[in-house]
Amino acid sequence: MEDSQKIHILSRELISVFDELEQETKDIVLEHIQDCSECRQLFNELAEEIYPMLEQSEEVEIKPLKKLVQFNHGLKWLFISIRAFILFYIIYSSFYFYNWELSADAAIEYIKSVTFMFYFPAAIFLSVFTMTFFTNKWIILSILFDLGIIFFLDSFMSIFN
Repeated sequence: MEDSQKIHILSRELISVFDELEQETKDIVLEHIQDCSECRQLFNELAEEIYPMLEQSEEVEIKPLKKLVQFNHGLKWLFISIRAFILFYIIYSSFYFYNWELSADAAIEYIKSVTFMFYFPAAIFLSVFTMTFFTNKWIILSILFDLGIIFFLDSFMSIFN
Protein backbone atom coordinates (compact mmCIF):
# COMPACT_ATOMS: atom_id res chain seq x y z
CA MET A 1 0.00 0.00 0.00
CA GLU A 2 1.28 3.37 -0.96
CA ASP A 3 1.83 6.31 1.48
CA SER A 4 -0.89 8.44 -0.10
CA GLN A 5 -3.39 5.59 0.32
CA LYS A 6 -2.38 5.22 3.97
CA ILE A 7 -2.86 8.94 4.55
CA HIS A 8 -6.22 8.75 2.76
CA ILE A 9 -7.45 5.92 5.01
CA LEU A 10 -6.16 7.60 8.17
CA SER A 11 -7.66 10.95 7.17
CA ARG A 12 -11.08 9.38 6.62
CA GLU A 13 -10.90 7.95 10.14
CA LEU A 14 -9.59 11.14 11.74
CA ILE A 15 -12.08 13.51 10.10
CA SER A 16 -14.81 12.33 12.48
CA VAL A 17 -12.70 13.37 15.52
CA PHE A 18 -11.06 16.39 13.88
CA ASP A 19 -11.72 18.78 16.79
CA GLU A 20 -9.92 16.48 19.21
CA LEU A 21 -6.72 16.17 17.19
CA GLU A 22 -3.45 17.90 17.93
CA GLN A 23 -2.55 20.83 15.70
CA GLU A 24 0.17 18.95 13.79
CA THR A 25 -2.23 16.11 12.96
CA LYS A 26 -4.94 18.62 11.97
CA ASP A 27 -2.52 20.25 9.55
CA ILE A 28 -1.74 16.90 7.90
CA VAL A 29 -5.44 16.06 7.55
CA LEU A 30 -6.22 19.55 6.18
CA GLU A 31 -3.39 19.19 3.67
CA HIS A 32 -4.85 15.89 2.49
CA ILE A 33 -8.36 17.37 2.33
CA GLN A 34 -7.11 20.03 -0.10
CA ASP A 35 -5.92 17.33 -2.50
CA CYS A 36 -8.63 14.68 -2.05
CA SER A 37 -12.17 15.57 -3.12
CA GLU A 38 -13.68 12.49 -1.41
CA CYS A 39 -12.21 13.45 1.98
CA ARG A 40 -13.11 17.12 1.43
CA GLN A 41 -16.74 16.13 0.86
CA LEU A 42 -16.74 13.96 4.01
CA PHE A 43 -15.16 16.77 6.00
CA ASN A 44 -17.77 19.27 4.76
CA GLU A 45 -20.65 16.93 5.55
CA LEU A 46 -19.41 16.31 9.09
CA ALA A 47 -18.75 20.02 9.57
CA GLU A 48 -22.33 20.80 8.54
CA GLU A 49 -23.66 18.22 11.01
CA ILE A 50 -21.55 19.56 13.86
CA TYR A 51 -21.79 23.24 12.93
CA PRO A 52 -25.04 23.68 10.99
CA MET A 53 -25.02 26.59 8.61
CA LEU A 54 -27.09 29.44 9.88
CA GLU A 55 -29.45 31.00 7.43
CA GLN A 56 -27.94 34.29 6.52
CA SER A 57 -30.62 36.74 5.68
CA GLU A 58 -29.80 40.26 4.70
CA GLU A 59 -27.20 41.84 6.91
CA VAL A 60 -28.62 44.04 9.61
CA GLU A 61 -26.53 46.83 11.06
CA ILE A 62 -26.35 46.39 14.81
CA LYS A 63 -26.01 49.62 16.67
CA PRO A 64 -23.38 49.17 19.36
CA LEU A 65 -24.67 49.46 22.87
CA LYS A 66 -27.83 51.29 21.87
CA LYS A 67 -29.14 51.61 25.41
CA LEU A 68 -25.82 53.02 26.62
CA VAL A 69 -25.81 55.61 23.84
CA GLN A 70 -29.38 56.60 24.73
CA PHE A 71 -28.43 56.84 28.39
CA ASN A 72 -25.45 59.01 27.47
CA HIS A 73 -27.62 61.38 25.40
CA GLY A 74 -30.16 61.54 28.21
CA LEU A 75 -27.47 62.49 30.71
CA LYS A 76 -26.18 65.23 28.42
CA TRP A 77 -29.65 66.75 28.14
CA LEU A 78 -30.18 66.40 31.88
CA PHE A 79 -26.94 68.22 32.68
CA ILE A 80 -27.70 70.97 30.16
CA SER A 81 -31.23 71.30 31.58
CA ILE A 82 -29.98 71.60 35.15
CA ARG A 83 -27.59 74.37 34.16
CA ALA A 84 -30.30 76.15 32.17
CA PHE A 85 -32.80 75.87 35.04
CA ILE A 86 -30.34 77.35 37.55
CA LEU A 87 -29.46 80.19 35.17
CA PHE A 88 -33.14 80.86 34.54
CA TYR A 89 -33.75 80.96 38.30
CA ILE A 90 -30.87 83.39 38.89
CA ILE A 91 -31.91 85.77 36.13
CA TYR A 92 -35.64 85.55 36.82
CA SER A 93 -35.25 86.10 40.54
CA SER A 94 -32.99 89.10 39.97
CA PHE A 95 -35.67 90.72 37.82
CA TYR A 96 -38.45 89.66 40.20
CA PHE A 97 -36.83 90.96 43.41
CA TYR A 98 -35.09 94.06 42.10
CA ASN A 99 -36.11 97.03 40.03
CA TRP A 100 -33.26 97.21 37.54
CA GLU A 101 -33.87 100.87 36.79
CA LEU A 102 -33.56 101.94 40.43
CA SER A 103 -31.17 99.40 41.96
CA ALA A 104 -29.12 97.78 39.21
CA ASP A 105 -26.03 97.55 41.44
CA ALA A 106 -27.98 95.63 44.07
CA ALA A 107 -29.32 93.30 41.39
CA ILE A 108 -25.79 92.66 40.07
CA GLU A 109 -24.60 91.89 43.61
CA TYR A 110 -27.57 89.57 44.02
CA ILE A 111 -26.60 87.78 40.78
CA LYS A 112 -23.00 87.40 42.00
CA SER A 113 -24.07 85.95 45.34
CA VAL A 114 -26.75 83.63 43.97
CA THR A 115 -24.37 82.41 41.28
CA PHE A 116 -21.83 81.56 43.95
CA MET A 117 -24.46 80.01 46.25
CA PHE A 118 -26.35 77.91 43.66
CA TYR A 119 -24.53 77.66 40.35
CA PHE A 120 -20.99 77.08 41.66
CA PRO A 121 -21.84 73.92 43.72
CA ALA A 122 -24.04 72.61 40.92
CA ALA A 123 -21.21 73.21 38.42
CA ILE A 124 -18.77 71.25 40.58
CA PHE A 125 -21.25 68.40 41.00
CA LEU A 126 -22.05 68.30 37.28
CA SER A 127 -18.36 68.52 36.35
CA VAL A 128 -17.57 65.44 38.45
CA PHE A 129 -20.30 63.51 36.69
CA THR A 130 -19.19 64.87 33.32
CA MET A 131 -15.68 63.56 34.00
CA THR A 132 -17.16 60.18 34.85
CA PHE A 133 -19.50 59.71 31.91
CA PHE A 134 -18.30 61.82 28.98
CA THR A 135 -15.36 62.40 26.69
CA ASN A 136 -12.68 65.05 27.12
CA LYS A 137 -14.44 67.33 24.65
CA TRP A 138 -17.56 67.47 26.83
CA ILE A 139 -15.49 67.93 29.98
CA ILE A 140 -13.63 70.90 28.53
CA LEU A 141 -16.79 72.47 27.10
CA SER A 142 -18.73 72.15 30.35
CA ILE A 143 -15.89 73.51 32.48
CA LEU A 144 -15.35 76.47 30.14
CA PHE A 145 -19.08 77.18 30.08
CA ASP A 146 -19.31 76.97 33.88
CA LEU A 147 -16.30 79.23 34.37
CA GLY A 148 -17.77 81.70 31.91
CA ILE A 149 -21.05 81.78 33.82
CA ILE A 150 -19.39 82.03 37.24
CA PHE A 151 -17.02 84.82 36.28
CA PHE A 152 -18.95 86.74 33.64
CA LEU A 153 -22.71 86.38 34.28
CA ASP A 154 -22.80 89.55 36.37
CA SER A 155 -20.81 91.46 33.72
CA PHE A 156 -23.08 90.14 31.00
CA MET A 157 -26.19 91.17 32.93
CA SER A 158 -24.77 94.64 33.62
CA ILE A 159 -24.53 95.21 29.86
CA PHE A 160 -28.32 95.08 29.67
CA ASN A 161 -28.61 97.71 32.39
